[in-house]
Amino acid sequence: MAKIIDYGRFAERLAEDRPVLKLLGEVQREWGYEDPGGEPLVTREGEAPGYEPDESDPVPAALVEWWDSPVNSFAFRPRLYWTHSVWPPSGPDSVDDPPGDEIRMFMAEYEYVNQWGYLASEARLPDPKVLVNSSEGWVVQSRSISEFFLQLAMERLPGTFGWSFRVSREDVEADPAIVERLQETYRDIGLLPWQEAGTDALTYGGPDVLIRHGRGPGAGYAVVVHGRTREALVQALDTLGITWTDKEISAPSEVPLPTEDLEPASFTEGDADDRQRWTVASAAAASGVPAVPDVPALRGLADRTAAAADREATTVVAGDSVGRVHVWAADGEEFAVQKPHRAPVTAVTCHRGSDGARMVVSGDAAGVVRRWAAQEGLPRVPLDRRRSPVAALAAASLETGPALAAAWADGLVRVWDLVSGEIADLRIGTGIEALALRKEGSLHVSTAHGSAELRLDLERLWPARPLRLRLREIDWGSLWAARGPAHEVPGLIAKVASDDEDTAQAAVKRLYELLAYRGDASPSAAVEAVPFLVERMLIPTNRARNTLLLLIADIADGHGKAHDAVKEALPSLLHLQDDENKSIRWAAAELVRNCGVATGTS
Repeated sequence: MAKIIDYGRFAERLAEDRPVLKLLGEVQREWGYEDPGGEPLVTREGEAPGYEPDESDPVPAALVEWWDSPVNSFAFRPRLYWTHSVWPPSGPDSVDDPPGDEIRMFMAEYEYVNQWGYLASEARLPDPKVLVNSSEGWVVQSRSISEFFLQLAMERLPGTFGWSFRVSREDVEADPAIVERLQETYRDIGLLPWQEAGTDALTYGGPDVLIRHGRGPGAGYAVVVHGRTREALVQALDTLGITWTDKEISAPSEVPLPTEDLEPASFTEGDADDRQRWTVASAAAASGVPAVPDVPALRGLADRTAAAADREATTVVAGDSVGRVHVWAADGEEFAVQKPHRAPVTAVTCHRGSDGARMVVSGDAAGVVRRWAAQEGLPRVPLDRRRSPVAALAAASLETGPALAAAWADGLVRVWDLVSGEIADLRIGTGIEALALRKEGSLHVSTAHGSAELRLDLERLWPARPLRLRLREIDWGSLWAARGPAHEVPGLIAKVASDDEDTAQAAVKRLYELLAYRGDASPSAAVEAVPFLVERMLIPTNRARNTLLLLIADIADGHGKAHDAVKEALPSLLHLQDDENKSIRWAAAELVRNCGVATGTS
């Protein structure tokens, strides 16, 4: 985010003669949203199979265009928005139509408190205005459907990808000059006031900041500041004369995908990484790129960009420049063609799954890695993605089961245990042209200047593998977290075990949101999670011990079975009251107090 974006000039961008959806794509990228690859999670066909608007049931062209647009971040990641799509558009739910007309609702807040739609009388217009239900009836929210989706993104995405600070109504009432300074220093971005839940919020812009002034009775905060960087946020707070502390600033809950800054890969026999996960067993001057079987159909693929075969040479795969992957049997019969990528395919591999199915793995120039069974449909979500082209792929069955390796052009090699889902990141270096996994547990790496055989220590490579296997024994999808089904929880618990402090701390932060609930009953997922969290806490090398213990203490501060689960585990944690780390001792005291031990209560 080196380039500063002045949102004080956003109204000028909005007034330009160009498609609003193009501007939407720009704004999304500016705040850190990146194309996740794969297929949309929400589609027109998925919402209403077989439905297509016609003359008897017209739908504005702008709405159809948004549904089908590749910049439609809602379709790919709907949870960023906390709204429901409604397709085909329908009448409002429990809200009267405006006098003399009807509403065609196309989106609603989860509880249907707010519903957005257009007038039925304007359905034939290409891009009609959007109305929203309010305490005063239906009011205009946006001048067009396209503008509405731009505005919705600007309401939702900065809170996820940006740095944020919220000012209460009481603080603004105590210092009304905050609003005066806002209006004097920053410019209206040119969109109509946002009317969700009675907020009546007008948004202003400045260098790398968006500032939302909630004027209505429903505004939870009078002023909300979002910055693309922490520096931009702090500058805005100082300009507005707002007193702040580090604790009050919310960091992004999502950050841009990382890239490595590594040197070119080079190998000397006996070299090893700092955790002894791999050792160079041998090194050679030859590149050692594996040959691909001479399949006639492969020779006829004019725009081929990558090709590979499985170890038994029973399957051959190739990618092309438009994102397609072709799969052949060794006899040359092509039995599958898929288009899993929206960028040129840069690497492919294939292997047999545990059930004998032909498994295909492909990577592209946008950094997306996808894996699927050749004779089945594509999964919607990619296996992985980074901000660097995929350089090489390899797969094999090791003593632990199927494994996969991927190298990106920035020099990172990622190795998956496909049974448990455990991942190892190896910073080997740039220039990798090919990888090969050997069943005896080695990784062959080829560059333009040579090759090496890296002997892998599988226990050190995947230290959390046993933990992940135990986590898989629980049906987390049937359990509930504070914000819905607990699908995320097992992966986050495994990340708490990461030796990367940022990864471990981020996982604990997210688990706080999902498990630490002080309502009448704790989320059912918290009960199952407590033993795993306690186990992680008892590992002295855990990189998030202070925040992890506070999470356990806060779970104990709730009610029901989760409280009881923590209390049952308390004896194993009491020694932390004497820990050398002050923050651990403080958290241990909180834990004891929340379990009721200090007062003798239950």
